[in-house]
Amino acid sequence: MSASYDSIVDQYMAYANASPTRPIEVRTMLRLSGEVKGKSVLDLACGSGYYGREFLRHGAGSAHGVDQSQGMIDFARALSTYRGDGMTFQTHDVMDMPSGSEHDIVLAAYLFNYAASLDELQRMFSAVIPHVKHGGKLVVQTLNPDYRLGLGDYAAYGVKVLEETPWKQGARLRLEFPGTPPALITNYRWERAHYEQAIRAAGFSAVSWHEPVLERADIDARAEGYWEGYVHNCMSVNLVCER
Repeated sequence: MSASYDSIVDQYMAYANASPTRPIEVRTMLRLSGEVKGKSVLDLACGSGYYGREFLRHGAGSAHGVDQSQGMIDFARALSTYRGDGMTFQTHDVMDMPSGSEHDIVLAAYLFNYAASLDELQRMFSAVIPHVKHGGKLVVQTLNPDYRLGLGDYAAYGVKVLEETPWKQGARLRLEFPGTPPALITNYRWERAHYEQAIRAAGFSAVSWHEPVLERADIDARAEGYWEGYVHNCMSVNLVCER
């Protein structure tokens, strides 16, 4: 998997801190995870550690973050030290994580959308499953198979889709985080059947799809019609994979 954020830490954090969708996304992942009190949490592609910290705040017993970007891990570790939240971190590519640690809940927010082929998608799920306890869950947030640039570039929600082109059996999308200069990243969109095949081949017993949870308070906090693109052409979707 190749998606280093070392050179765009500042731009990514500016986007993440201002993102209007992030509270919705973490709320959705918390609900999909079920009871989190006392549970061990592994936060993959953790970035600043946002999701792991939120799970700790909601009662998780521990949270460990893994990211291949040393710059993001340095930032996350410094932030946790400053806040004293107890989250721990390690620099690793998900494909090369050492074995031996299993967790009740494994989070993967915007990880699998970096798989550049169906073979890589399969290998990523196979690399992750040993870290999910039997009876545990992998809770995924990824690029929505139904999203189409022709229906909106998503700029209203903090990240702009610049280009969408056919790629193998799916599509390749170029995205821009605002900043000076803007930061460019590449994501890959795969079909639901592609995900389900990779998930089951990895050994998960069940998979289900879920839309982000938009509440009345979210709607009331913004101008009328603001969430129209988010509801009808949402760029993110969630999966729950049970072991």
